[in-house]
Amino acid sequence: MSEKPDYWRLGREELRRYSADPEQLARCRLSSLEDGNGRGMRIIDFNNGSGLNFTVVPDRGMDITDTYFKGVPIAFRAPAGYVNGAKFESKGFGWLRSWAGGMVATCGLRNVGPPGEDSGAVLEPEWGLHGRIGHQSAENLCIRQFWQDDRFILKAEGKMREAALFSENLRLEREITTVMGDNTVYLTDRVANEGGASEVLQILYHCNFGYPAISPGTMLKAADHKVSPRDAGASKNVDRWHLFEEPVPGFQEQCFLHEIPADGTGFAEIKLLNPLLGLEAKLAWDTSTLPNMMQWKMQGVGAYALGLEPTNCTVSGRTADIMNKKARFIEPGEEISFRIKLSFA
Repeated sequence: MSEKPDYWRLGREELRRYSADPEQLARCRLSSLEDGNGRGMRIIDFNNGSGLNFTVVPDRGMDITDTYFKGVPIAFRAPAGYVNGAKFESKGFGWLRSWAGGMVATCGLRNVGPPGEDSGAVLEPEWGLHGRIGHQSAENLCIRQFWQDDRFILKAEGKMREAALFSENLRLEREITTVMGDNTVYLTDRVANEGGASEVLQILYHCNFGYPAISPGTMLKAADHKVSPRDAGASKNVDRWHLFEEPVPGFQEQCFLHEIPADGTGFAEIKLLNPLLGLEAKLAWDTSTLPNMMQWKMQGVGAYALGLEPTNCTVSGRTADIMNKKARFIEPGEEISFRIKLSFA
């Protein structure tokens, strides 16, 4: 018996001998939800033809929710499920009531971390958990499927606004790309300050892995680097940051700040290895604009998750970063790019 053909490795002309339409092999398709709290939300389902399937939600910051690799569920799903961004509760910890979890949840653009207060703010003196951008809808939405040389590319693009009169005027333009035969998601953001004043810019990519991608025996691997626990509870387990055990009733979340060095391309990376599934997932990020990576380790019963979170801030919150002079700013007319990559094998 001959070996199974890797059809996705064939070039454009060779595939034309067998297929009249490349969407027979790979595609991205726009539709909408018609049920529950997510009713009316647009979704884009990607199938790259070589084992990677994921869903982008244009009405929730163009984030990535459900993700599967060769049929294996990868992403953590929070109990709220799909929730329309119009139901967003912006104060306090209300963000959690509409958080679906998902493969990539964007936090920011003006606050990442716990709620806080800013007495100098005109419109919004109180900051809610993790900001607003993940609840904004994309405009100028564009979905493309095209050949570039012998690569069949799937791409979605859109623009989100975080803006108000007499306050901030920030624009986020996002591109999400995958390629048939390349089981990688490429996410590129460009954030621009279109207002007339300097703004604090905080952004974090909450990349969430769930069962069975993480399960007892799963481990994380990275180059030698400094690991700093967030609090006393995490300090007790700092030597086990990379290991996963059985779910524990009443488990208290643990967070670790990682300072992983970049490689020759300017990207740092961390790998997730699940030997029982034969799964390897890799997260890489451009350290020139995302210098930090926070790990969220949650091994509770019914809340079993791993968050790997490249960020440009300390995750202590907007108020604390301003007070400690660690806040990053974006000037009027300035544009800053952020890049992450998720790969599966």
